[in-house]
Amino acid sequence: MLLEVLLTIYCFLESTAYFIHIDANEEQCFFDRVTAGTKMGLIFEVAEGGFLDIDVKVPLFGFLLVPSESAKLEDMVRELSSALTTVKHEQEYMEIRERVHRLINESTNSRVVLWAIFEAVVLVAMSFGQIYYLQRFFEVRRVV
Repeated sequence: MLLEVLLTIYCFLESTAYFIHIDANEEQCFFDRVTAGTKMGLIFEVAEGGFLDIDVKVPLFGFLLVPSESAKLEDMVRELSSALTTVKHEQEYMEIRERVHRLINESTNSRVVLWAIFEAVVLVAMSFGQIYYLQRFFEVRRVV
């Protein structure tokens, strides 16, 4: 437990992080002085907003820039992110489509119910009309 705390404190002291806000079409420049042979890494993350389209350029000032060994992994993560975004949009489309079809279905069902009620009322009215007509037809009129 003590070792974990000490390692956490050491890592915290040895790392540097910046949180900045960059507006549209704005440029930021960062530099760090390091001795020869020191390995340096640059990691950035878009915390909120935008389309994750921040361009990063590392100018060569008398040192050799070694491409990241994890470029293949980064490409796979980008593909996964793109696929997840596609799935999210497809899911939103399906939810909207389901909602519209449900509303159409409910509207159709209510119209069918109202039509069935109308048919029942017409059937009852026709039945009473036929009974009245038959009574009048078979009625014998006597002259007294």
